[in-house]
Amino acid sequence: MTHILLTGASRGIGAAIAQSLSGEGLRLVGQSRRGDVSADFNDPAAPQALWQKALDALDGRIDVLINNAGIFEATPLDLDHDDWVAGWERTMRVNLTASAELCRLAVRHWQAEGLPGRIVNIASRAAY
Repeated sequence: MTHILLTGASRGIGAAIAQSLSGEGLRLVGQSRRGDVSADFNDPAAPQALWQKALDALDGRIDVLINNAGIFEATPLDLDHDDWVAGWERTMRVNLTASAELCRLAVRHWQAEGLPGRIVNIASRAAY
């Protein structure tokens, strides 16, 4: 049985991934607004809390982490400086920092348990 944590499972690519990973031999916990576990990656504590919720839901073992959650908010150059910085920092927290934290938690989990693991990081072309 393969245990999978998928972020951003509520729509688009994440929903399609969740649907395709619903087969026999797979246990999926999807992070979504409606789903099994939820997290607001604007909150710096959310990645660690999500990891723990997923571990609890998957009997203490995660074999695969799929980082798919992401946002896009326009931050035009002519915004007020503080508003531009706030938009930039929110995008980095959700799209980059939360994924990096989950990767770290996954690797540390696999090291501690002596397990192999897999990480899939998904990015949008909006990143360009």
